[in-house]
Amino acid sequence: MKRIILFILVFLLIGCVYASDFKNVTVNGVDFEIPDEYSRGDSLKGKYVYKDLRTFAILCVDDYIISNYGGNYDITDDSRDLSIDGRPARLLTMYNKYIQKNVSYLYFPVGKSVYCICYQGNDVNESISHIVESASESGMSTDTFYGLLAETYNAHEDRQYYDALTKDYSDYASKTNQHKDSSNDRLVKWYLLTH
Repeated sequence: MKRIILFILVFLLIGCVYASDFKNVTVNGVDFEIPDEYSRGDSLKGKYVYKDLRTFAILCVDDYIISNYGGNYDITDDSRDLSIDGRPARLLTMYNKYIQKNVSYLYFPVGKSVYCICYQGNDVNESISHIVESASESGMSTDTFYGLLAETYNAHEDRQYYDALTKDYSDYASKTNQHKDSSNDRLVKWYLLTH
């Protein structure tokens, strides 16, 4: 009986020590348990940032997923699909020449949203895995999540193409319309240049 009580006390003590290594933060209504070393960050609308986005951050990227995921995917050095506690995730890793370290962006679903953890390193260690596991479940299937990321990247590429066309038209318009032009054929020129 004494052994059982001693075992329970040791188990509770280990649990308390483990629990004190993590602090709770809320991002866009979702609670996460983060390592204590990152607990002195700033909670802003839709994000939690410790120092800067290269050091540690948790972002809800729903409102700007096209530019965030698409932009990061364009410059990634390594992309891996993972499963963390049965939840789909995609890890993008790239070398940041300004800090001379690898920075990773881990995308994963929570509820009907997509979140991103930004951190230094090139793998998913126990602490990062714990952050994902501590979040509430997602009803998003693996196929839906990866399909969403694929559509997001396609939309990013379409936007890049459109922006390039618009810039080309703007350059053309500024060069050819150096005098005041009040003609109504600008829309036709734009349409012909972009289609």
